Amino acid sequence: MENKSQIKGNIYIFIAAFLWSPGGLLLKYVSGNAIGINAARSLIAFLFFICYKKSFKIKLNRYTVSAGLCLSLTNVLFVLSNQLTTAGNAIVLQYLSPIFVLIWHSIHKKQIPSIKKVLCILIAIGGMILFFFDQLDPYKLLGNIIAIISGISFSGFYFINSLDEASPEDASMFAFIASGIIGLPFLSYITYTLESCLALLIIGLFQIGLAYVFYAKGSKLISPVNASLIGMSEAIMNPLWVWLFYGEALGRFALIGSVIILSAVVFNLLSE
Repeated sequence: MENKSQIKGNIYIFIAAFLWSPGGLLLKYVSGNAIGINAARSLIAFLFFICYKKSFKIKLNRYTVSAGLCLSLTNVLFVLSNQLTTAGNAIVLQYLSPIFVLIWHSIHKKQIPSIKKVLCILIAIGGMILFFFDQLDPYKLLGNIIAIISGISFSGFYFINSLDEASPEDASMFAFIASGIIGLPFLSYITYTLESCLALLIIGLFQIGLAYVFYAKGSKLISPVNASLIGMSEAIMNPLWVWLFYGEALGRFALIGSVIILSAVVFNLLSE
């Protein structure tokens, strides 16, 4: 039976996933350069973290910096993939990340994955291929590829934060300020309307800022495997929000592919 801290950690990660999930929907209401959009929401999230921590201090070491860079890259690639393909495709393909976490873990531990794990990877890749049957348009094809790269960088964030000297909270803050500074010249390329400004504010404060507060709390209480598994619930909720409020649905092959990918990843994590 799970102890109270583990239960609390599970709840924190689920809350984080719930807060992450409207990202695909909210980004549909913001037009402009992906780097600029990511900078705007990251700066808002950074200010939120300052108010939450009541401090500007960030503990910097190679783990914090590398995890922060992975998250920064993940966020800008996610924005870009949302602009080029469907929100459902973008988030489901991003959640190939636990498969890559397995690969990084195997390299780190210098252990060859079991046949069961290799089979899970092959099944997930098969599901991923199905997405491309629905997306023959070259721009949507590019969006799918970018979403996969986003999943690779997101896996780096998960894996590095599982190491002893890592700090998810500091890594998140570093990612936000780095994204904000890098994207400053691109802020002028955003189309500012009341709708887009409200969407950016909600994204910065809740979908990123508050979400990563809960992620940082939860990741300290449970294993990265459990965190990845619970975080995957975002991949189910994200396309649902977009379908309900924006009318954008997954294609037939993409829907089948998403079920295959999520099933493979869940089976892999549950077999740990």
